[in-house]
Amino acid sequence: MKKVVYAIIACIILIGIILIATIGLKVDITYSKNVQIDIYVGKEINNKDIKAIVNEVFPNERVLIRKVELFDDMVSVTMKDKSDEELKDKIEQLNAKINEKYGTENTVDEDIAVIHNPKHKLIDIVKPYILPVAISMVIILIYVVVRYRKLGVWKSIGSYVLHSLLVEGLYVSIIAITRIPVNRLFVPIALALYVGTVTTLTFKNEDKLLKMIQSENKKNK
Repeated sequence: MKKVVYAIIACIILIGIILIATIGLKVDITYSKNVQIDIYVGKEINNKDIKAIVNEVFPNERVLIRKVELFDDMVSVTMKDKSDEELKDKIEQLNAKINEKYGTENTVDEDIAVIHNPKHKLIDIVKPYILPVAISMVIILIYVVVRYRKLGVWKSIGSYVLHSLLVEGLYVSIIAITRIPVNRLFVPIALALYVGTVTTLTFKNEDKLLKMIQSENKKNK
């Protein structure tokens, strides 16, 4: 049964690798090539009001809206990338509607900034976490060598490394196959799976070690 499960996992990972190598992962607005419109209002704003205005100016457009200032007087609107020519009239409309809503006299040149962001690569998303995860794995493997030497040093090390790689590989492959967009939850979920895998293996090894010690104690009696 184990061989069948591992074979299925291997097939899924292989398909995932092929898809990533050929068409890449699908990414959310945050990580795709996008345009970010930063709007300084100067008054406390409500996300729902801004969203209603943005939807009116950019109908049928998927947007990400978030406040970016401590005093809730500035908002960032992110959407699929567009040329400056496409945005010019839309931003004028956006500014006019926000002025009308909040009774301000803001201008496009002074109070609105347009930033074009390039598409993020997967390596750019995970890069900040590579070193901390590698250090944690080294520390875990040192603990494994000391704690589970009776169970076989290389067998224990191999189990931790192999299972961690399989779980993470399966996770990324499923995302690639299902075309679920990579978003801000991608790395936290990957880290949770890593921690869960290590924890599960540790509980299993503790159980094996306890049974081995109990067996040895019975023999020595």
